[in-house]
Amino acid sequence: MVFQSATLYDWRTVIKNVELPLEITHESKSERRQRAVKMLDLVGLSEFADHYPRQLSGGMQQRVGIARALMLQPEILLMDEPFSALDEFTREKLHVDLLKIWRKTNKTIIFVTHNISESVFLSDKVCVLSPHPGRLSAVIDIDLPRPRHMEIRDTPEFTALVSKVRNSFEGV
Repeated sequence: MVFQSATLYDWRTVIKNVELPLEITHESKSERRQRAVKMLDLVGLSEFADHYPRQLSGGMQQRVGIARALMLQPEILLMDEPFSALDEFTREKLHVDLLKIWRKTNKTIIFVTHNISESVFLSDKVCVLSPHPGRLSAVIDIDLPRPRHMEIRDTPEFTALVSKVRNSFEGV
C-alpha cells in the first residue's frame, strides 16, 4: 500500500504534479511522462496537462491527486474524506468519475467518509466504526447493481441501505 498526499504543488504543472512520485523514485523522464499521460487520460484531464493547479476547479484538482496516487500502481488506494470540502454537485460528479476509474483500474479503494449516502453509493461493503475507542461495529454488504448511476439514489433499495447503515449506529 502506498500513502500519497493529495496536496498539489502550485509551481508545478498538472503533468509535473502527476509525475512527482516517479521523479522521487528516479524513473526515467520518458517513463514518467508516458505514465503521467496515461493517468491524466484515465481521469479525463489530458487537455489540462500544462495548466497549473490554481487554474483548475476543486474537482479537477482531486482527479489530479487520484492520477498521481495511481502512478506507483498501488494495490490499495486509501482515500480519507477526499470530497468533503467540495460542493454537492461536484462531489456527485466525482462519485461517478471515481466509479469509472475503479472499473478501469480494478484497484481496491478504502474510502473514509462521514457521509452515509456517499458510502452506500460508492461501496460494496460499508464498515461502521464506533467512537472512543474506534472499533469495527458493523459491516454492511451493499448489494446494488453495477455500473452505478446517480438515479440509483432514488430507488427504494438505496434508501433501505442508507437506513440500514444509519440504524447500525444505534447502541454504538
